[in-house]
Amino acid sequence: MIYKTMSNVINSMVRSRKPLATAVLLSIVVLTSMQRMAFAQDVELDRILAVVNEGVVLNSELRASIAFFKQQRASEAQNLPPENIIAERLLDQLIDREVMRQHAQSIGVSVDPGSVNRALEQIASNNNMDALRFRETLRQQGIDFEMFRANIEQDLLVQRLIERDVQSRIRVSQQEIDDFVDSLKDNSAENQQYRISHILIASPPEADDEQLADAESRVRSVFEQLEAGEEFAQVAASSSDGARALQGGDLGWRNLQELPEFLSTAARDMNVGDIAGPLRSTNGFHIVRLADLQSNDPTARQETLARHIFISGNSPEIQQTLTTARAEIINGRAFSDVAKELSEDPNSADNGGELPWFTADQMPPRMEQTASSLAPNTISEPFRTQFGWHLLEVLDRRERTIDEQVLRDEANNALRQRKLEQETQTWARQLRDESFVDVRS
Repeated sequence: MIYKTMSNVINSMVRSRKPLATAVLLSIVVLTSMQRMAFAQDVELDRILAVVNEGVVLNSELRASIAFFKQQRASEAQNLPPENIIAERLLDQLIDREVMRQHAQSIGVSVDPGSVNRALEQIASNNNMDALRFRETLRQQGIDFEMFRANIEQDLLVQRLIERDVQSRIRVSQQEIDDFVDSLKDNSAENQQYRISHILIASPPEADDEQLADAESRVRSVFEQLEAGEEFAQVAASSSDGARALQGGDLGWRNLQELPEFLSTAARDMNVGDIAGPLRSTNGFHIVRLADLQSNDPTARQETLARHIFISGNSPEIQQTLTTARAEIINGRAFSDVAKELSEDPNSADNGGELPWFTADQMPPRMEQTASSLAPNTISEPFRTQFGWHLLEVLDRRERTIDEQVLRDEANNALRQRKLEQETQTWARQLRDESFVDVRS
């Protein structure tokens, strides 16, 4: 069960808080040149889709990227965008990737094999696997290990570029941290968590009249689609220039201080289901939807203790095996005995399937959603995450108090990440605008 993927691990190198959901890093890095091997047998279909300066993006790369994207999303309940929208978005991401690869080469930024090996080992460890088991799990899911390794190398390369070109410019003052913490303690609105869906219609910071008119026309068209009743996630996938377009524009859970001011100002006055915009920023025009709202005590953390049975793979036979196992447990067989017999999680199977206490954003979304929906001592139906099937039982919940220094550290991380996201978007767009790109039909 690959809980933390390559992007999660790399993000953890530069921050200690929850994995970044909206960073450009997650959207611009999809595949590497190794993916050109994936469909090498279909030579007649391999052609140049885009010329990027002195480089190219091939049809085989896009096909592999689409297959990889679908595999990554296979365990999610929401519908995928239409195939042509997926192809258009992923081609754009592959172009951005090529732009950044060339930029790294031009300034002498590279990634050594040792760093890639350490990242691989960390991913395997974070998913309770040794290297051999991890490699076998990838194989079972139809993912080529060399392609996966090349993905990690590309992720590391982009992260080093961001550290060099963007992160070094980010500054957070003690006054900003003081204000952040004070607002969390004193303002009930700041203590809410907002689940925001987002559409960006991008325009350059120094856009001329023609560029602004084009962006305004596009944002009006998007609004008309939403007013006509089209689903926000589908419109975001087809129209948004944001990093999370293919995820329906979902930015995840944020408190107001973690959002740019123009977004937080709008969110304060929104009810669940409301749509606001267009909102103007240096990156363009934004439309946002408040998907959900929940209370949040910044001085406490909700923790969950659970146990599970995990079997890798995605075949219907595995689901049936776990359905049978669930019935046996309900009829009196000990969960721990079944876990020791069936579970393929090496770190929890011998302990009866018990996992360490976890908080929000420490497990895959599907596991968190399932855990939050269960009362203690209740067993879930079999459910699937990216790399296999699970049964989950919640054993207990508790609340842990957060001390002042931890709260200040989290405030610093949140402020730094907010600034980093905004600066990274601007930086990535500038690199793209400075490049020659010819997309071929």
